[in-house]
Amino acid sequence: MKLERFRKFNTRDVYPDQTLDNDMSMVVKAGNRIFMRGQTGLDLDQRMVGAEDAAAQTDQAMQNVQTLLEEAGSNLEHICQVTTYITDRAYRVPVYSTVAKYLKDVPTVGTGLVVKGLAKPEMKVELDIEAVIPGDNAHRKFRQFNTENWFNQTGVTRNSCMVIRTGDEIYLRGQTGADLEGKANAGAGHRPEDAAAQADMAMRNARTLLAEAGASFDDVCKLRVYIGDRAYREPVYQVLGQHLDDTYPCSTGLIMGGFARPEILFEIDMAITLAKGTPHQRFRKFDTDKEYRDGQKLGSKFCKAVRAGDRIYLRGQTGTPLDSNNFAHGDAGAQAHQAMQNIRTLLEEAGSSLDDACKITIYIADRAYRDAVYQAVGGYLKGVYPVGTGLIVDGFASPKILVEIDVDAVVQD
Repeated sequence: MKLERFRKFNTRDVYPDQTLDNDMSMVVKAGNRIFMRGQTGLDLDQRMVGAEDAAAQTDQAMQNVQTLLEEAGSNLEHICQVTTYITDRAYRVPVYSTVAKYLKDVPTVGTGLVVKGLAKPEMKVELDIEAVIPGDNAHRKFRQFNTENWFNQTGVTRNSCMVIRTGDEIYLRGQTGADLEGKANAGAGHRPEDAAAQADMAMRNARTLLAEAGASFDDVCKLRVYIGDRAYREPVYQVLGQHLDDTYPCSTGLIMGGFARPEILFEIDMAITLAKGTPHQRFRKFDTDKEYRDGQKLGSKFCKAVRAGDRIYLRGQTGTPLDSNNFAHGDAGAQAHQAMQNIRTLLEEAGSSLDDACKITIYIADRAYRDAVYQAVGGYLKGVYPVGTGLIVDGFASPKILVEIDVDAVVQD
């Protein structure tokens, strides 16, 4: 299989006010799997639409999605997951209502997050879309529901589902402390123990949903763990460790400014590829209580890379080298350089390379770091042309971390 990269461009042509030089694509097609650049109010000619209007930006983003999928031989019905990033919870109803116009009859799984910012200050919304062109059999969709009936949310009528199973992947709705009927929520307060209760509910839900789809935690490759406050980190990860035991997924941990509802303190996304009798390869396994020296006892077991067939999942990389504790304090560019060196090493250990990179997601703690971080990243991916999403978040595992980078790769024949 050879990766196909559609609508290649360089970021200097998109952000002329920033000193960026990154080779990117709008879509990367890996077999039947579609990776797409995060879509915003920029049209496909890079003109901003609706600078003060979240709904108009969302409408443009969805027009882009429709066009890009069709160019890649796909369509809206093939979308499996929609991750919605908004910069204010007040935008949620207009954004979700606009997405619903395009996907009203296409149940997908979803995750909704409130971020500190996007690539440009005027951007209100960004949509991450994951699509899979069906093979001989249609996607199987489990536990369909209407968003309007979820905790009595009014104003958003959209068909959703909890799980989608494609030929070899499972897409799972972002799990929170809500029960599977959308009627009750664990952890009624905003204390660390409430975050732990929500994490426990989320993991119980995930186990149930995976079993219904014919999968288990053994198939889990990657976690993205979102918490509303760093004070929740220790109790949440202890819960994750109890549920996952010796699974050893890789992970990215982020502090988010908010979620779909104010009572949500924790949300988890899982990337799941079915093992089908051949265990996934998990590289550089570690125990958090031995690896981390920040005084917290997380009680979890992770790894730094997972290979599942031709798919490569990596732990979110920061400025910490793979084999030491040296760290570029206060220097976002240096941290990004180190993160990319780590990524290159991990890909090679898993039998891949940077040339196989399909998607890069860059999280930074402040827009002021954007130029330095993207300049560093661009040097490693010259001529590669992955798709990308860039987000400003509220924090990371440690206050000294200024940037974290996720890369998804598919090994080419």
